[in-house]
Amino acid sequence: MAIAQAAAAMIAVMGQGSGGSGGIPMTLDGPFEPVTRRFDPSLHSGSDDLPIDNPRLKKNVTSSFPEQISLALSADPSSMWVSWITGDAQIGKNVTPLDPSLVASEVWHGTESGKYVRQQDGKSTVYSQLFPFEGLLNYTSGIIHHVRLEGSEAHHKAYP
Repeated sequence: MAIAQAAAAMIAVMGQGSGGSGGIPMTLDGPFEPVTRRFDPSLHSGSDDLPIDNPRLKKNVTSSFPEQISLALSADPSSMWVSWITGDAQIGKNVTPLDPSLVASEVWHGTESGKYVRQQDGKSTVYSQLFPFEGLLNYTSGIIHHVRLEGSEAHHKAYP
């Protein structure tokens, strides 16, 4: 009964649609005329994208070196996910997606620094957005690796 009273109170506050009652308009009251606001050019200051060949974006490592390494919790408290990227992303009219099967997705880990006796394999993929028509640039990512470390303890160290 309390839920029904709360729902009735909410409808009374909002009105049953705008229906002339001055409440919040609902989608059933539409269609509506679109509202367009002029873009404030001061918001765009300094936010231009850098071209992919800009010197500030130059990589300082080989394409097989792991980058963007991230750790994520798993539903099981004794496991975690390790993810990283190898290879170079490509943007342009003619891009060639990398082959994830040519690079292993494995992590060696252990309880002592320098002694990584446990190894686990994972999966890798490449994200590509390829357009079959003129006008848009294609994109393909580097190789994205995911490995789930299972049976780990809090003091284990892992290296992809």
